Amino acid sequence: MTTKGDLVNAAYEEIALAGYVFDVTPEERNTALMRLERMAAGWDARGIRLGYNLAGSQASVNDNVGIPDWAEEAFYTNLARRLASTLGKQLHADTIRAATEGYRTLCLVAAQSIPQMQMPRHMPIGLGNRRNTKNQQFFAPVDRVTTTTDALLEPSGDPWPDSN
Repeated sequence: MTTKGDLVNAAYEEIALAGYVFDVTPEERNTALMRLERMAAGWDARGIRLGYNLAGSQASVNDNVGIPDWAEEAFYTNLARRLASTLGKQLHADTIRAATEGYRTLCLVAAQSIPQMQMPRHMPIGLGNRRNTKNQQFFAPVDRVTTTTDALLEPSGDPWPDSN
């Protein structure tokens, strides 16, 4: 089980600031953890959803990451890329290349899972789809509202409890 602290440590190793020579302070680790959370949230907003355990400001270095093993390098090299500029450090060309290729891989995996969509209301049904549509000329899709986890959003109770 990989933790968020493991990714932070790996990022500092890529910057060459981890190990027995340099001590990373708890404040630096927390700053790196918050940058990791923001980076993962940004990727989630772009549709790159790998199961990262988003916790925001409640994140801890002991939290399980939740991403597949093959995606870990993309996370810590891109985190190292974000941290290096604030620390005044230059990254090795191999680290920059690994970060770029890792992000491309994440984008390709996200693009392969194309979400299903319904036909718009103005789309004609056509002659091949006459079964169970009798007098209907256009598609009448069900309006769906989804959450960030792509599950159906279920209403719970009165949306305006103080409106009476």
